[in-house]
Amino acid sequence: MNYAPEIVVAIIDDHEAIRVGMAAALRASGRFAGVREGAATVAEFLAVGSSSTEPHIADVVLLDLNLGDDSDPKENAEALRAEGYRVLVYSIADNVRLLRRALTGGADGVCRKADPIADTVEAIVAVAHGRQVISQEILAAIEGDAGYVAAALGPREREVLSLYAAGLEIPQIGRTLYITENSVKEYLKRIRAKYTQVDRPAASKLELFRRAVEDGIVPPVEPRV
Repeated sequence: MNYAPEIVVAIIDDHEAIRVGMAAALRASGRFAGVREGAATVAEFLAVGSSSTEPHIADVVLLDLNLGDDSDPKENAEALRAEGYRVLVYSIADNVRLLRRALTGGADGVCRKADPIADTVEAIVAVAHGRQVISQEILAAIEGDAGYVAAALGPREREVLSLYAAGLEIPQIGRTLYITENSVKEYLKRIRAKYTQVDRPAASKLELFRRAVEDGIVPPVEPRV
């Protein structure tokens, strides 16, 4: 069993019963250094963190999509990521639009409240170690969302993105596709611009990997960085 005694988990959910119950279940797993019941909103959680003597009061935050303050999941994920927290969406995951918003904001994965606690524990550990956790079922729901705005990448752009997301460096991509390094760089520049145009920014390699996963260009596995 993969123990993770160094990981501290916090829960952001507007239902106190869920925060208390989930915290108790995670503590009972014996897998974590600490479990905090967190807060009802992201703003409340960050306020507690800013007043704490610790730089981060948790490593991974379980974040519900629908909070009582009607906050935007994208903005919530961005705010948590900006403060150095890893974010695992913990929700009934029935609203694909909100899932997309959270993932666009930098959420590291999605775990359903209906999943067994053991699966949630493993997802937390994976996210804490820098991996993205999205099930094939959730990916299928996201890809089938008729209201989703795709970046409309061309065939060559998809090839370049798939190789880049898989961990190849620019010279390797050039040799694989028989194009120059400058051409590879230009394709990556166009890809990033297209994602930015549809409000799905991809400035970093990890963000490009996320977009490639969301669009079905590469499978949901950990990228080599």
